[in-house]
Amino acid sequence: MKKSRLKLFKTTSLTISLLGVLLILLTVVVVAYVAVSFVSDTVSTTVSSGSSYDQLDQVKAQYNEVNNKYTELNKKLGTSPDPSVKTTFNTGKIKLSEAEQLLSSTQNDIGNGKPESEIQSKINQTKNKIGEANDIYNQIA
Repeated sequence: MKKSRLKLFKTTSLTISLLGVLLILLTVVVVAYVAVSFVSDTVSTTVSSGSSYDQLDQVKAQYNEVNNKYTELNKKLGTSPDPSVKTTFNTGKIKLSEAEQLLSSTQNDIGNGKPESEIQSKINQTKNKIGEANDIYNQIA
């Protein structure tokens, strides 16, 4: 009887050891999978937001160009311009202000990982506001 108990103990011990090794390997595989998924998602988000940042930089350059035009125009108009011209000028400045707020909001959205469609929509709205302000500038100048 002693030999059969010893054989049973060895078999049980070996089985438990194999199960332990399998569980450890399975845990390592699951952790590796989660890590690779996380890195993959991070990289794709970073690449996606990189193109959004490029578009945002282009729109900021357009904004700065039109804003500089308005600054120069304000200097030319002086302190007592024609009231209708001043009203039109102020309307253009309001459009620029709205564009600036959209730029800030878009930059925050990109940083927070918002969907590309939402970011693109805001970029298009910003371009429209800048275009409207530029059209108003062209009416005055």
